[in-house]
Amino acid sequence: MKAKLLWFLFLFCQAWLVYAQDKSISGTVLAKEDNSPLPGVSIVIEGSLKGTQTDADGKFTLQVPSGATLVASFVGYQKMRVPVTAQTVYTITLETEAKTLQELVVVGYGAQNRRTVTGAISTVSADQIKNLPSPSPDQVLQGRSPGVQVSAGSGEPGTSVMVRVRGATSINASSEPLYVIDGVPIVSQNLARTTFGSPTNPLSDINPSDIESMEILKDASATAIYGARAANGVILITTKRGKSGKPNVSVSFYGGTSSAWRDPNKLRVDGPTFEKLQNEAAANNWSDTYGSVTALNPAGVAFKAPYANPDAAINTNWLEPILQNGGLYNIDASISGGNDKVKYLVSANNFRQEGLIKPTLFNRKSFRANIDFAASDVLRFGTSILYTNSKRNRVQNGNNTSSALANAFFYPSNIPIYNADGTYNRPVWESPVALANETDYLMNTDRVIGNFFADWTIANGLIFRTNWSIDNNYINENQYSNTNLVAGAGDIGGTATSSVVHDFNWINENVLTYQFRLADKHNFNLLGGTTIQKNTNNFSSATGSGFPSNSFRTIAAAAVKNSNADQTAWAIASFFGRVNYDYNKKYLFTGNFRYDGSSRFGANNRWGFFPSASVGWVMSDENFMKGFKAISELKWRMSYGITGNQGGIGNFASLGLWGGQRGGLRGGGGPTPGSGGSAAYVNYPGFNPIQLANPDLKWETTAQFDIGFDLALLSNKLRFTFDYYNKQTKDMLLEVPTPRSTGYSVLLQNYGAMENKGFELGVTASPNVGNKLTWDISFNISHNKNLVKKLAAPISAFTRDYIRIEEGYPLFSFYVHEQKGVDPQTGNIIWRGGEDGKFNINRDRFIIGKSAWPDFQGGLNNTLKYGNFDLTAFFQYSYGNYVFNYNRYFFEHGGERTTGYSAQQLDRWQKPGDITDIPRMARVNYDINFRPSRHVEDASYLRLKNLTLGYNIPKTIASKIGAGNVRVYASGQNVLTFTKYTGLDPEVSVSPSETVQGVDQGVMPQPRVWMGGINLTF
Repeated sequence: MKAKLLWFLFLFCQAWLVYAQDKSISGTVLAKEDNSPLPGVSIVIEGSLKGTQTDADGKFTLQVPSGATLVASFVGYQKMRVPVTAQTVYTITLETEAKTLQELVVVGYGAQNRRTVTGAISTVSADQIKNLPSPSPDQVLQGRSPGVQVSAGSGEPGTSVMVRVRGATSINASSEPLYVIDGVPIVSQNLARTTFGSPTNPLSDINPSDIESMEILKDASATAIYGARAANGVILITTKRGKSGKPNVSVSFYGGTSSAWRDPNKLRVDGPTFEKLQNEAAANNWSDTYGSVTALNPAGVAFKAPYANPDAAINTNWLEPILQNGGLYNIDASISGGNDKVKYLVSANNFRQEGLIKPTLFNRKSFRANIDFAASDVLRFGTSILYTNSKRNRVQNGNNTSSALANAFFYPSNIPIYNADGTYNRPVWESPVALANETDYLMNTDRVIGNFFADWTIANGLIFRTNWSIDNNYINENQYSNTNLVAGAGDIGGTATSSVVHDFNWINENVLTYQFRLADKHNFNLLGGTTIQKNTNNFSSATGSGFPSNSFRTIAAAAVKNSNADQTAWAIASFFGRVNYDYNKKYLFTGNFRYDGSSRFGANNRWGFFPSASVGWVMSDENFMKGFKAISELKWRMSYGITGNQGGIGNFASLGLWGGQRGGLRGGGGPTPGSGGSAAYVNYPGFNPIQLANPDLKWETTAQFDIGFDLALLSNKLRFTFDYYNKQTKDMLLEVPTPRSTGYSVLLQNYGAMENKGFELGVTASPNVGNKLTWDISFNISHNKNLVKKLAAPISAFTRDYIRIEEGYPLFSFYVHEQKGVDPQTGNIIWRGGEDGKFNINRDRFIIGKSAWPDFQGGLNNTLKYGNFDLTAFFQYSYGNYVFNYNRYFFEHGGERTTGYSAQQLDRWQKPGDITDIPRMARVNYDINFRPSRHVEDASYLRLKNLTLGYNIPKTIASKIGAGNVRVYASGQNVLTFTKYTGLDPEVSVSPSETVQGVDQGVMPQPRVWMGGINLTF
């Protein structure tokens, strides 16, 4: 009995001694970027299984032995080792892993560790785009990613943005990338039937504040999983989702004002100068005709200047009444949180921005709900739902005689805005002031993008997911032209148009993935799936004219009414698969394929196969690299694959079509509504063939080769990403001329080839500049060379043939009369002539080797943080791109028109010895059929795109209002622009399209924005 008691006392003492060696510690884990608490962080004693997790406030307690080391780890953050010392309270700060090659990257139908990615993928995070005054996610990509060219078609809020990933691959079809939001391939093309000079941008329905990250898939290895729609790249947008922990409430607001960064009034001349220039032109023409200005004409009449007293001319500012300092504001609110079973995020947004031209306005209200529910260990459900209501007030923009901005330049300054009776003065075209004051156009969009998914873990590593998605657009446009506008004046009695577009897109995807490991070093991830997608588009419209008064604006009140409607649809079915393999995460292989069948193509080529393969080598893991201590990671990548393009063509492009009409009203056969056609006879119905069948029609095909590397140096403080690519597109969808004997002039065929070659370089750095000061730098540069390799015939792509598409030249090449200079003695233009050395206006036009493509483009971002202060300066640049300044064609006219003059006319030749490229003001130099190359200008630019100064209010102060974090900031957008371009904006272009870029005429420029904001979290 005593022996048992002694044994018990011995064990008790040993246990007590062990317990006495342990001690209780506590602490808090914070995120380094904003000092916010991190819930769910794993705290483990190194070398053991003993540990705990932080609670909702980032706090933990743990019994630890003396001399132990804690290891804190959390998804998305770098691990931290903390030695246990005599202290009992610890503060652990974790740094995000986003700066290393270990982060997770979203790829098609899943996510992958960046270390094992073999494709060319760029990531733009939420931190890079937050608090930017942009209505759409595509616009905030500008300058952020190598190989991605983003140009605003117009400064009007909510309108189209041109995005090109590694160049353009098409002419008649689309070169826009495919956008996929939370797994939903969305409709990204303009659906409005009234363009107003610039198409609307459906991506403006997406709130950028909801975005967690954007991945740009660029090479075939990354994009081939999307097959027939991936030739132009794929942009994957992932929205924010809830995380486990206490509810997190976030509220943010910014507001400001916008104005033109360059004063438009400085680009035109005043009234007195206009009259003096007109007098000078008249005198020069008289001298050219009769020998001198003092000579008499054959009728014995002496020269008389058109304006007797130019100094007394009135000076009308046509721009001031139509311009406005546009206000803007944005309000975001969200709540997120959850537990092991349910995670949620709910957000709401209101973005409102006025344009620079009255009465343009874009107003978006949106609501989002992202919910994840774990029904059991093997079954998980989730949904993402976005509802958006967008309203647009618009005025005609761009190359149009009803454009407010263009007409404000058209009209000379020596005529008044109003007639004596108070009506608008409009000697030629519509008054720009009438357009600004009287235009009544409202576009209302209701959109729902949603998906529902279910994940079933069948076995360890084997997961099946089914996903149902919709993209539902309902667009209503109402336009009324009252009797104060030319369109509704006189006997017309006002006109109105009301139209409705309902575009419905549904998708079902079923994906099976299997992930497993063999022999502890062979890692496999296999994926296979199917997709079915269908899109239907319904359109109906009604027009009316002859209203009792301008107070009646609905078509029901019109004396004359008409209507129209149509319906169309397309569908696609697909099978796809992927194999990811790596040996010890050092030798990497990825294979993709997709098999697509589309209703748009001919019966003989309905299905297409799109494969890709890529390899990677993490060279830094080799033993022979161990001596290179400065190299943290080095990975080589190489890929080749084939992708397709079906965007931008008609839904029935392969079919023989017939059109029906009755009484001259279009039912499918006439070129425009009301135009009638050969099928119409008096008031009897009829139909006629309108399109030849092409059963062999198929996808455009792009084969792409890519080789690149990812390099991290100095413990990931310095990182490089480089890629070289070669894209070859064939079987282009082109309207090819056909023999007239067929009864048709063209037939859509697979004919033509195009090439894009280039390189991309991205550099990021975090230099050590002090304990309190941090500095993050990112820089990227891209070069793309585009070449049209095969065409049936040259294509004229813009008014007056200023842009020509021709074999051996890039897209967007300018076709002009080449001006070699101005003769210093005579002031007349020196033209490039033909082979005979003589200039012939009808023969000697040339593609001059200048196009809208930049030689280089990219961005530079600097972020500095010191204590609670942060400063961000983001520069965006484009070098070597040209713009045809179409404004100069009209306003640098040398007296041959009655329109106003551009400021360039002041640099004209006036006397022998003058050196200039603006010729003498005389008819001989300003024939309306001249297309002088001097109007094609170098539009290279460097922009301070964003400048932001922020301050995080100390938590001791923020806590007094119940907030966890409070940040206030001031910001400027388009703060400075350095360019030689003489127009309003080197970036914008009239009616952006596949074939027209780099043309500026009457386009609303990018605004300069000044604003302030506040972000609060609770």
